[in-house]
Amino acid sequence: MRSIRERVAEWLFGDILSERVENALKVVDDAYWTQIQGGAPSLDADWPERREHLDHALEAWRSNPLARRIVSLTTDYVVGSGISLHSPIESVQQLVDAFWQLNDMPRRCYQWCDELTRCGELFVVLRSDDVSGASFVRAIPAVRIDAIATDEDDLERELRYHERVAGHLEGRWWPAAQGNDELPQVMLHYAINRPVGCVRGDGDLGPILPWLRRYRDWLENRVRLNRYKTAFLWDVTVASRPGRGDVLRQKRYKYKTPPSPGSIIVHDDSEKWEAVAPKIEAWDAKEDGKALRLAIAAGAGIPLHFLAEGESATRATAAEMGDPTFRHYYQRQLFMGHLLRDLLTVALRRAWARGRGRRTADPQLSVTFPDVTKHDNLKLAQSAAWIVQALEGMARCGWMDKQTAVELAMRFAGEWVDVRQVLERLEREAAPTAAPGESE
Repeated sequence: MRSIRERVAEWLFGDILSERVENALKVVDDAYWTQIQGGAPSLDADWPERREHLDHALEAWRSNPLARRIVSLTTDYVVGSGISLHSPIESVQQLVDAFWQLNDMPRRCYQWCDELTRCGELFVVLRSDDVSGASFVRAIPAVRIDAIATDEDDLERELRYHERVAGHLEGRWWPAAQGNDELPQVMLHYAINRPVGCVRGDGDLGPILPWLRRYRDWLENRVRLNRYKTAFLWDVTVASRPGRGDVLRQKRYKYKTPPSPGSIIVHDDSEKWEAVAPKIEAWDAKEDGKALRLAIAAGAGIPLHFLAEGESATRATAAEMGDPTFRHYYQRQLFMGHLLRDLLTVALRRAWARGRGRRTADPQLSVTFPDVTKHDNLKLAQSAAWIVQALEGMARCGWMDKQTAVELAMRFAGEWVDVRQVLERLEREAAPTAAPGESE
C-alpha cells in the first residue's frame, strides 16, 4: 500500500511530476547531448570505433602482405630516393640543414609517409631547446590521441590534443603550435582523407580492410581444402572367423602406426586394404579470388599489375591504368610538401623566438621530390624543346608576352614553378652591374 506521503504528493504535485517525466522521456536522440571533451562538435566517429579501426589497420599492415605492399608502394613513389628542402635565404638554409641532420629527417620521411597511409593522420611533437634554439621532432602514434580540442567557432583551428598515457588515468594535453612559440613543447597535426566537418583523417587502408580480411579467409580456406583433398587413410577389413575373436584387436595394435608411402603390404585373403580420401568438391574459385583482389586494388587506387599480377593486362593497358595511380601519388607528394614546409616554418619561428638566426617574413621554403615515374621524361624533354622553339617565334612576332611564354614552356616541361620569381631573377641577372666608384 502507498504511504500517506505518496498520496499527498500525488494529490498536490501529480500533474507537475507527470509532465517532467514525459519531457525527460522525449530526449531519445544524441542531438540533445553535448560533448564532454569540449570543442566544436564534428562528424568524426566515436573514439572506441576509431580506436578499433586504427588497431585493425596496424594489424593488417603487420600480417597481410597485400596491406603491407599497398602502404610500401605509396611510400616508394611519394618519398622515393629522398626529399630535400631549399631556401634562397642563406641564414634560413643553414637552419633547415641543421634541423634536417639533427632529426635524421631522410629516415623519418619514410616512417611518416607509412603512418599517413595507414592511419590517415600524423601527430608530431616539436621540442625546442632554449639555449641553442634547436628543435627536435618525435611522432606520436595516432591511436594514442583520443581527443582534439578545437575553437568553438572554427573547427579547423585546433587548440590542444589529448594523449592517452599508460599508467596515467588523466593522460596528457599537448598545446597546439599556433601562437605558442615560447612554450618548450608543442604538437602539430596533419591529416589526409579528411571530409569537411571532421577533425580526424582516414587512412588509405580504411575502405579495403573488410576485403583484406575476406581475401585472407578465402585464401586460407582454399589452402585447407586443397590440403584435405590429397589426404587419405587406410581402411582395413579383416574377415571374422569362429574361434578368432581376438584377431581384430591384434590387427588394430599391429596397424596402429600406418605404413609409410611406398611400402609394400603383403596379406592373405582375410584382409582387404582400401585407401579412402575425402570427397571434397572444391570447384574452381579463381574468379572469386580475382574479384576480391579487384575490390582491394580499386579501393587502394592501384591496378592489379602493381600487385604482381602482370598477366591480367597488356603493356598498353598497364600504361593507361597506371596514370591515375601516379596522379594519386603526385597529390600525396603535394601534401607531404605542405607538411614539411609547415613543420620547418614552425621550427624556424621557434628558433627565431630564442634568438637564433635572423627573422624573415617569408622563409621561401621549397620542397624537391623525386619524379613519380621516369617513363615520360623523354617525351617531356622533346615536347619542351619543341614548344620553346614555337614560343620563341611567337614572341618575336609579338603574339604573346614573356610571362605567358614561360608558363607554357614550364607546363610542357612537366614542372611547376613560380613564374614571377623566374622573371624577377632573369631581370636581375640581365641588369648591368655598376662599376666601382661610379654613381648611379
